[in-house]
Amino acid sequence: MLPAVIRPTTVIIAAAAGAVAALVRGVRQPGPPLPGDRLVRAPLLTRTMRASMPAPPERVWPWLAQLGAGRGGWYAIDRIDNGGVPSARHIDDRLQRIAPSDRLEASTFGGPPFVVTQADEPTDLVMVLRARAGRLRTSYAYHLQPDGRDATLLTARLRMNGRPRLLALAAAPLVLAGHEVAQRVQFLRLRRRISGR
Repeated sequence: MLPAVIRPTTVIIAAAAGAVAALVRGVRQPGPPLPGDRLVRAPLLTRTMRASMPAPPERVWPWLAQLGAGRGGWYAIDRIDNGGVPSARHIDDRLQRIAPSDRLEASTFGGPPFVVTQADEPTDLVMVLRARAGRLRTSYAYHLQPDGRDATLLTARLRMNGRPRLLALAAAPLVLAGHEVAQRVQFLRLRRRISGR
């Protein structure tokens, strides 16, 4: 049973514990190959997280298709990701077209966007983000697979590398900690929206 209210302290503590555990295991955590893995070769950081969604892939995909700041949002930390505007609570037909080369803003505060490299409905959405001067490269992949008749196993994978390598390695724990919080909140909010709560 999901709590009625997301308590920031609980999410932050759980995310911090997850980040520490991931760092203890090592920042490389590949898991099985996923589309998009080739976009970031020899990553300094790979983090794979999974969650069950209460609907088949065909009903989960439309929520992912409208991702992006200024679109449906990221269903995570709206104050940071979407300028304080709540992420979408319904499917918006106008936001369902998503294709390679589309730009999905990471935040309404500016910065480099995610660029879609693969959009195979209803199984794979892959995007890449390149920071200024190519110093940081991050890929993000969502993979949907049926989990029984009426559920989806949603896998999200972050991969990152950068130059100079020492600076990217120093940034990895911060990236990982932020990712742990955002991904857990995103999974929780997606579950609620898909189930109509």
